Amino acid sequence: MKTQEAKGVTWKNLLIAAVLLIGCVVFYFGVYRKANEPVAVLDRTNAAPAVHTLSEVTEILMQYDDFFTEEMVEHLSLEQNFGTYIIPGLKSTRTVNSKTGQSDICTSMTPQGMDVTEDSIFVSAYCHTKKHNSVLYQIDKKSGRFVKEIIMPNRTHAGGIAYDNLNQVLWVSDMLNGEAAVSLYTMEALENYQYDKTKKPLPFLETHVLEGLARNSFMAFRGGSLYAGYFSLSGDSIINRYSVDFEINEQNKEEYEELNRERELFSNVAIDQEWADILSQVQGLEVFGNYLFLSQSYGFSDSKLRIYERSVIESEKYSLKKKEEIKSFSLPNRMEQICIQDGRLYMLFESGAYVYRGIPVNCVDRIISVDLKDVLKNLD
Repeated sequence: MKTQEAKGVTWKNLLIAAVLLIGCVVFYFGVYRKANEPVAVLDRTNAAPAVHTLSEVTEILMQYDDFFTEEMVEHLSLEQNFGTYIIPGLKSTRTVNSKTGQSDICTSMTPQGMDVTEDSIFVSAYCHTKKHNSVLYQIDKKSGRFVKEIIMPNRTHAGGIAYDNLNQVLWVSDMLNGEAAVSLYTMEALENYQYDKTKKPLPFLETHVLEGLARNSFMAFRGGSLYAGYFSLSGDSIINRYSVDFEINEQNKEEYEELNRERELFSNVAIDQEWADILSQVQGLEVFGNYLFLSQSYGFSDSKLRIYERSVIESEKYSLKKKEEIKSFSLPNRMEQICIQDGRLYMLFESGAYVYRGIPVNCVDRIISVDLKDVLKNLD
């Protein structure tokens, strides 16, 4: 009798201990790490990988062999070819305290948006603990070298950024008085910005409300149009297309240089149409040639790259649901924005951020770049 009671007590104690352990793990990764940053070790933005070596990243990617062929993985493993780019700032980012405006180091920056210009890759990131201003990281596209951080004037989630090559501006997802909005920088202002000289964030040139959207979660720019949509956790969502009529005159420049102006609107961002119905959990969009690309991800589940056909009729409203896709590919979790430039597809992941890398399930702390022709070959 005593032996049976002892066994019962032992199993009961083990069960209680297991439940407590699971609860502690859930609390630590699900609550504590989201609200608390680790102590900063560096006094600058880190340019080294936060989690993995290049060979470790390629081992992760090789698991997704329906997308990554042996040839593609071999290319990624050649550092000098820059099939991958280190995401800077995941361990420490120079920014400012959002309450005091004083210089500070953030250790919980979370990548969200990405776009590629002729010479640079820009990545947007927000402070997960909401203590610091959001930033842009500039990376040299040719060398892979981290160039600098650009500190934004607020804590925007910056879910998407879009390079407007026609007007030489960078659009940034934003909010204005609780409404979905888009803010912009001129490329000239981004190139000239040096925090060491100004000791201030770089103010946006303009901010516009985007009518018809609940939130501005991701964006893309193609052919004079800005495409913007919002992330929905469980229900369907939409993408709207906006025409951009942009002109910067001398008065705009003078007011911008004063760095002390209200958010006045000098250009026009007008809705053209509700452009597409989309499925839930979309994180990024790209419009290119005859194809439409969506990145879809949430949590630790595999991400999806979904590819659709693009109609030649621009006025047509698309349905970008699962049944309409040409093909979809599984990729590592937490893929965010995607973009295409110079025949290459670039993919950004947020899994290297502090809040997520505690459980490094297929964590990718680099931007992955592949030849678009290799992707399109796999559509057959």
